[in-house]
Amino acid sequence: MTSTQIQESLELFLNQNLDSENHFLVKVNVGLGKVKEGKVQVLMDSDIGITIEECAVYSRKLSKFLDEADFFEHAYTLEVASPGLDFPLSSERQFLKNINRKLLVELKEKGQIVEGKLIAFQKNELQLEIEEKLKGKKAQLKLVEILLENIVKAKVTVSFK
Repeated sequence: MTSTQIQESLELFLNQNLDSENHFLVKVNVGLGKVKEGKVQVLMDSDIGITIEECAVYSRKLSKFLDEADFFEHAYTLEVASPGLDFPLSSERQFLKNINRKLLVELKEKGQIVEGKLIAFQKNELQLEIEEKLKGKKAQLKLVEILLENIVKAKVTVSFK
């Protein structure tokens, strides 16, 4: 079986076995090759945040599924975790969960980077409130709309103010 086929099987299994409608799958990575042979990484999240205990529950379910499916010839390692702040946002639910937080968005257009507060997300478009600095004047807030298709990556930024 290819890593893509295993990944699709795991995604299907997880999506059919979510413990709560708040929970959602972010990403599944399956390593098949000399360096990452049998490494399975699953990133789970929730609209209200996911706990270590909830990740452990999914880990036990997945471990049982992987053992029964017998995808790997040798031992495998399984990691179930939340994506964390350094992981780029990729799904609608992740953007919705992070409304009113600051994002750093890298655009396809000349590697341009925009930083601002996520105000809304709908129909594959996010609205950021950014500070526009004008020469000799006070910074003004400006609303910018960005289509998902124009984004290379978007990450939540941490502010210590």
